Amino acid sequence: MENLRLVMGELQVADVKAQVGLSLFTDFENFSDFKPVPGQENSVNAMLDQVIAWGGALKPLRENRA
Repeated sequence: MENLRLVMGELQVADVKAQVGLSLFTDFENFSDFKPVPGQENSVNAMLDQVIAWGGALKPLRENRA
C-alpha cells in the first residue's frame, strides 16, 4: 500500500491514510448488510472521516469543472 500511495502522490491523486481490511464472512451479514465486528468499527469510521474531509476539501475543484 505504501508504494502505491507514493505513486498516487506523484500523480496528484488525493488518498486517505487509514485503511481497513473487511471480510464478507465476518463484517457482512448475509453477504450484503454491513455489520462490522467491534474492532473494525473504529477503523471504518476513521477511514470514512478522512474520505469525507477530502471530499469537502476537493468540492470547490469539482464545482469549477462544471
